[in-house]
Amino acid sequence: MIHFFCPSCWREISESVVMCPYCNYDLRDFNCLSYDDKLILSLKHPIKEIRRLIIFLIGLKKLKKALPELEKMIEYEEDPIVLIEIVKTLQQINDKYAKAILNKMRFHRFSIISRYIEQIEYSQIKEFYGKATNFNNK
Repeated sequence: MIHFFCPSCWREISESVVMCPYCNYDLRDFNCLSYDDKLILSLKHPIKEIRRLIIFLIGLKKLKKALPELEKMIEYEEDPIVLIEIVKTLQQINDKYAKAILNKMRFHRFSIISRYIEQIEYSQIKEFYGKATNFNNK
């Protein structure tokens, strides 16, 4: 069964409505948004698998304008897997703001997030020195 949600309040709605009966959002306005803006708006989707996919796509696109919303998400997101996807996306975007958010995540209330960041950094350092050693041996 397909579920439809209002992209403003994220409550379930009928496929045929034009105005959300809960928040009065005109659903035709959603069609006028850019793809990037739709992605950012979808970060609040109630289904966590959809949120993960959206975060993944933001990472692929290196969508810097999504960073403020990702930063907000780290405060209220309850699923560690979604948070790990945010870490991966921040690494892909890899600018000053993304690095600042990533640094903030080192102290996240879920210890699995800080351990994941440490593990990634350790792997990157190990890979870097492995390549440097191989370079020096040539």
